[in-house]
Amino acid sequence: MLKWKHFSSRWMLGSSDLRHRAGLSRAPLALGLLAGLIGVVPQVSATEIGAKFSIYVAGIPVGGGSVSASVKGHRYEIDAFAQTSGISRLFIDSKGRAVSKGSFSGERILPSMYALNSKEARIHNVVQIAMHSGNVSDFSASPPLIKREDRIPLTRVHTRGIVDPLSSLLMSVRSKNDRVGKSVCDRTIRMFDGRWRYNIELFYKGMKDIKGQGADQYSGPATVCGARVRFVAGHRPDNSSTKSLENNKDIEAWFIPVADDPVVAIYRLQIGTNVGRMVLAAKEMHID
Repeated sequence: MLKWKHFSSRWMLGSSDLRHRAGLSRAPLALGLLAGLIGVVPQVSATEIGAKFSIYVAGIPVGGGSVSASVKGHRYEIDAFAQTSGISRLFIDSKGRAVSKGSFSGERILPSMYALNSKEARIHNVVQIAMHSGNVSDFSASPPLIKREDRIPLTRVHTRGIVDPLSSLLMSVRSKNDRVGKSVCDRTIRMFDGRWRYNIELFYKGMKDIKGQGADQYSGPATVCGARVRFVAGHRPDNSSTKSLENNKDIEAWFIPVADDPVVAIYRLQIGTNVGRMVLAAKEMHID
């Protein structure tokens, strides 16, 4: 098992260097699993991307939030926020913030930091990951995973060449001509969220035509990718939740083109659950 140093307080959300940034609630693990790989071709001027999204379970609105990203040259920063809403707060009151930053090298993303601070009922969840060229150099997660004899140990090799959950809202493609169709889905994402290492295997399912109802809503083609989750480390192979997620065949991510760049953005995420399909969908999206 790896032994990692504890982060200093400068990594905590709410400290002086992060206090002004928004973030992303740690949605249920299943949603975080689908947040693909981010990568933007470097540009001279900054590109600002903003989106507001809603979360539904079995067609019932249960929450929402916002995500913004800033890309300038080889550097990016992402911040997001999400919380439960309406009647769902009677059953679970959850909200959170997260930030991520890093750089790009061609079609690869090289995250440098990820910080999450969320609260679900009485559980306060804090995750901090420091990375260099996509390799984890230090991390902490509180509360930690409960020690179990059947848990697959996380080793240093598992934390190399990874992407954090927030650095995964956009995805680079080979060229502008590859922003729709099978080429969008032809990839496996190596994800590490501070506790679990897992792969997200995308595959092509088809195309959808989105017709926005307002000026702030996207209209145009969307590529639909199915997804399979494969745990690598930190998990318990015989755990019912692990088996359920790996056997789930109702997981999709919809991607839409971003401006004139060889980039696509996640427009909709969905996953089947035992209480109905969970959907996270953008209701507004703008790119400046």
